[in-house]
Amino acid sequence: MKKLFVYFRGYLKETFLGPIFKLLEASFELLVPLIIAKIVDSTIPHKDKNHLYGMIFLLFCTAVLGVIAAVTAQYFSAKAAVGYTKQLTKDLYRKIMRLPKENRDRLTTASLLTRLTSDTFQIQTGINQFLRLFLRAPIIVFGSVIMAFLISPQITLWFLLMVALLTLLIYGMSRLVNPLYLCIRKLTDKMVSLTREQLEGMQVIRAFGQTDRLKKQFADHNQLYTKTQLKTGALASLVSPLTYFIVNGTLVIVVWQGNLAIADDAISQGTLIALVNYLLNILTELLKLAMMVTNLNQSFISAGRITEVFYQNEEDLETSIEKLKPDVHQTLAISDISFTYPTAAQACLSDISLKMSQGQTLGIIGGTGSGKSTLVQLLMGLYQVQKGHISVFNQGQSPSNLAEWRSWMGLVPQKAELFLGSIRSNLTLGLETDEISDGKLWWALDIAQASDFVKEKEAGLDAEVKEFGRNFSGGQRQRLTIARAILRQAPFLILDDSTSSLDYLTENRLLKAISSELQTNLILISQRTNSLKEADQILVLEKGKQVGLGCHEELLEPCSTYREIHYSQHDKEDQA
Repeated sequence: MKKLFVYFRGYLKETFLGPIFKLLEASFELLVPLIIAKIVDSTIPHKDKNHLYGMIFLLFCTAVLGVIAAVTAQYFSAKAAVGYTKQLTKDLYRKIMRLPKENRDRLTTASLLTRLTSDTFQIQTGINQFLRLFLRAPIIVFGSVIMAFLISPQITLWFLLMVALLTLLIYGMSRLVNPLYLCIRKLTDKMVSLTREQLEGMQVIRAFGQTDRLKKQFADHNQLYTKTQLKTGALASLVSPLTYFIVNGTLVIVVWQGNLAIADDAISQGTLIALVNYLLNILTELLKLAMMVTNLNQSFISAGRITEVFYQNEEDLETSIEKLKPDVHQTLAISDISFTYPTAAQACLSDISLKMSQGQTLGIIGGTGSGKSTLVQLLMGLYQVQKGHISVFNQGQSPSNLAEWRSWMGLVPQKAELFLGSIRSNLTLGLETDEISDGKLWWALDIAQASDFVKEKEAGLDAEVKEFGRNFSGGQRQRLTIARAILRQAPFLILDDSTSSLDYLTENRLLKAISSELQTNLILISQRTNSLKEADQILVLEKGKQVGLGCHEELLEPCSTYREIHYSQHDKEDQA
């Protein structure tokens, strides 16, 4: 938790001035009952109008100064809270972007989104309330008790008993609701996850008629969330009526004891009015204090969740990789690798071995869930193998660190990812735009078979791209992402089933253009055997295991998995 205190730097002045002005406001409020008592005991009995007007003017000045102090305190507190949260959110986002993929998977995207938005806002609210109340509330409470003690020590004992009971009440309720607040944060993570999954998969959900089932799934979780919120709210709401009960009970006792004291000439009527005012001040501040404690409890829970992210190890892209013996002819060597996801019960990949020579094309094929995309993530260095070794070479040299390893890989993922902006900004993503001419952009678009529809756009390369590329078809999005990867001119180009939305003719032109125009090692993942016919070797995967390795003709007879995939796409008569 101490890690979060550093974000107060730069806002120390505001953090200090906010409570100070609240302290001034509290001091003015403590003077009001004394002025009223003076009016009741001295001014009214003597019918001194000039003195009455003076007292009223004094009350007005006290109120105006109190308002000015309150507004100033609110300004400084809000500035400190918002500034703190701005820096915290910025660093949290930077930290999340630097987390290794396995850590992001373990924390889940939904939970990270909640921590980046809801939890940081909860901390902002807690800081704002704390700066406004942590001095004001105690000063008002204890100041009222002290002022009451100066007026009547005997009656003040009831004040002390009341404060003790209310302190125990607030502490006890905090212990009860804190676990429930933590449960609510976890349920919120799950709610965000469900919403995100169902919105992203809307088309698939409707296509398979799963709308009602997923609506029920969401409704069940929403009901659990609602039930937990109601339980927490019911417990938290007990603070206010119990506080009123204790304070009003004390008020009855104070009035009763004060009446007896007035009868004995121990105190005056004005003094009793002042005691009642101090008691009501205590009531108001303790209700605010209870609210502050509730918000602080939630803020501490949110702070703990954010601190958990900050304590995660970052991905070190500069960590040295063992230099391997140079191999001029070999570009990729996979030696008996195995990999298991952190939360998986069994290995996703096991016993995979192959070698790839300079300028070759490697095809990878297999059924759904066979481990094709996992192998791609291992090749990209997003995950590290638990057994075996992956070696890559470029002109006889191996990469010196993870950053250089990834710079050698040009990846086109399964899902074509485009971002809000223009075609130009999407193509040059991650590159120095000053060094890339329009000619080079058109060159990449030509190879990716994308120049035709880009030229049709009135703005050309500067044509608008909406969020997720929604103003382009699936095939157009795939070709634009392929052009982006081509523009990197990396030693390796990985197409992870990224031609699935293209027709056979366009795909054939694309692969021929890549082969003739680029000096790269192509790794092509596809479900189409036609796409892999020209590959120098094809890796066949089934349930995470290597069941075949060779060219198209070599795999048709001995490899039943490849043969079944091929014949499912073509009639046997066509193959004769």
